[in-house]
Amino acid sequence: MSKILVVDDDKALTKAIAVRLQSAGFDVVVQNCAHDASSSVVQCLPDLIILDVDMPGYTGLEFHHCLQFSSRARDIPVVYLSGRDCADNRRIAFEQGAVAFLTKPFDSNDLVVSIKSILELQSAGT
Repeated sequence: MSKILVVDDDKALTKAIAVRLQSAGFDVVVQNCAHDASSSVVQCLPDLIILDVDMPGYTGLEFHHCLQFSSRARDIPVVYLSGRDCADNRRIAFEQGAVAFLTKPFDSNDLVVSIKSILELQSAGT
């Protein structure tokens, strides 16, 4: 079972994402701030991270940048979910290695399909 870390400050949204991903067969860990997510990455070593861009204090882009300095975390695929489809955020996200950038609102079925495709490609590449 693949483990997904969901990082977003919107608690209702993370709960809805967790329920949907669990029903699709994923093991889900939720964090509502990027600072707490740092320890979750080390503890649970997820197979994929779903990350919001705009969070208070420590943005998703900053969190993702920090992952690049960890030999254990730098290769974890990151999928961004953002309420703001800003060209600069999208560019920075992909420069940092994001594998997808989805805008809110999103279709939960599309999210599941995207995650499965990304994980299949990752396992085929290793």
